[in-house]
Amino acid sequence: MLRTFAATLVATGFAAAQTNFPPPPSPAGNQQTPQKELLGMALFFEEQMASNGQVACATCHDFRHGGADPRAQHARNFGRDQLRGTDDDIHGSPGVPMMVGTNPPTAIANEHFGLGPQVTPRRAPTVVNSGYHPSLGYDGRHASLEELVRTPLLNPIEMGHWGRTSADVVAKVTQAEPLRLATNVPPRLQTFIAGRTYPDLFALAFGTPAVTEQRISKAIAAYLRTLNSDQSRWDLHLAGLVTLTAQEQLGLQLFTTPANGATACNTCHGDFNTDVVTTGPIVGQMTMTTSGPYGAIFPTRLLFHNIGVRPPNEDPGRSDVTGAVADEGKFRTASLRNVELTAPYFHTGGAATLRDAIDFYDRGGNFHQNQAAMLTPRNYTPAEKDALVAILRTLTDPRLVAGTQPFDRPTLGAENGRLPQPFGTPSLTASGELRAAVPFAPLVGSSQFEMAVTGASVGTLTFLMWDTAIGRSQTTIPNLELGLTPAFAIYSGGPAQWSFMTPTQGSARLPVPIPQNPQLYGTVLFAQWAALEPARNAPISLSNAVRIELR
Repeated sequence: MLRTFAATLVATGFAAAQTNFPPPPSPAGNQQTPQKELLGMALFFEEQMASNGQVACATCHDFRHGGADPRAQHARNFGRDQLRGTDDDIHGSPGVPMMVGTNPPTAIANEHFGLGPQVTPRRAPTVVNSGYHPSLGYDGRHASLEELVRTPLLNPIEMGHWGRTSADVVAKVTQAEPLRLATNVPPRLQTFIAGRTYPDLFALAFGTPAVTEQRISKAIAAYLRTLNSDQSRWDLHLAGLVTLTAQEQLGLQLFTTPANGATACNTCHGDFNTDVVTTGPIVGQMTMTTSGPYGAIFPTRLLFHNIGVRPPNEDPGRSDVTGAVADEGKFRTASLRNVELTAPYFHTGGAATLRDAIDFYDRGGNFHQNQAAMLTPRNYTPAEKDALVAILRTLTDPRLVAGTQPFDRPTLGAENGRLPQPFGTPSLTASGELRAAVPFAPLVGSSQFEMAVTGASVGTLTFLMWDTAIGRSQTTIPNLELGLTPAFAIYSGGPAQWSFMTPTQGSARLPVPIPQNPQLYGTVLFAQWAALEPARNAPISLSNAVRIELR
């Protein structure tokens, strides 16, 4: 039904522009321009900007999922106790492998993630409507989008490496061919790029070709201020274009009414306030005491609440910023716009569905240390919970699902096969899973590229096998994903070494510099590691395989 609704809006031209509330304000030093917004769009989808060339802002902020990260459902940070599979595990966002050094950095295997992506300790929130929020980040430590967007570029879990500097980011952008890994680039972005270099694009946006960290931040922030969701069913209802169903009306009544002594949902979540048409979707409780961009602003402290998701000692939340004991376990109130699309929920990703989130509030939260006093059990009936889900779904802007402007997007290299694609099942060794890893992007001309493996026993000899196709061999060795002929190439990765992992687990790596040869573009290779130690039901251990396309 949502896709049909989206198609109707596009066909009528209603979805062409932001129309139902005013645009967010821009700071005096970063006024909006079309060129700056398009440069920010290119940078937002630029995977080469990460230290390993494989992660973009858009990797963790997927418009099809409300601007949040659906991968969090299947990714785990092991929480405060650092143990896999315990109650404090967090459904975070996969980022980059652990890397250290500069020019270029070196990937290092760690205990929890091997040479694969690390996982953030909080789920990536949505970027949609972020230009309206007076306080950014789960703990509110960022006062502007310009300040916020610098953080992931240097963060050694999200996009950076230990020791990364702003100069490293600038060098990456300056040298990158714009969107080299992307396909299906939207026409407006194709026209803007049109064979230009990033210095050329910065000249269009800022007047000179200088690429600077400040300009990178300004451009991405300007683009984020265009990602405004104001054409949901709720917005059309406010405009008098649609009528809420009886179930949606019941949900709205429940949302705006105290239940069994617990405060009404709209005390903290202002998403159904009718003044959105004049204020924009500012999140939090409203006060008229301070002048803001629309004549009203929300005090920072009223934006944060401890709702009892996890004990405060696991993640201090707001108190990390303020130092106040009273703020322990408090997190910024989330916008509910497009919440239908943004699962899993809470900063831990601990609720898989909207119904799970409503059940959480219905029982008054899970932990009651410094918890908000008015968050108590509500005793909703199943029909009332269904009604609450129904009204929350009216906040979905169909343009996100349809991929129409401003939510049009390229296909990332991680999605189109231009970045390495693992497949198959790794063998179990005496030390763990023998897992192949490709820490860096396979770019033609890259001296940084290498193949690696983790999970071998320390001291075990390892070998890397290559081929240009799969399925040719008649081998009966379990897990041999490649159909290798007798002429296959074998390169020794050497004995597995201990590297930030447990003393029994080892990793091996093989540098594979890619020549600067244009004829290599589009070449597809397949690779798999062997370790000379027994696996279950096999004389040797074999990793998963990896498809690698040289770009």
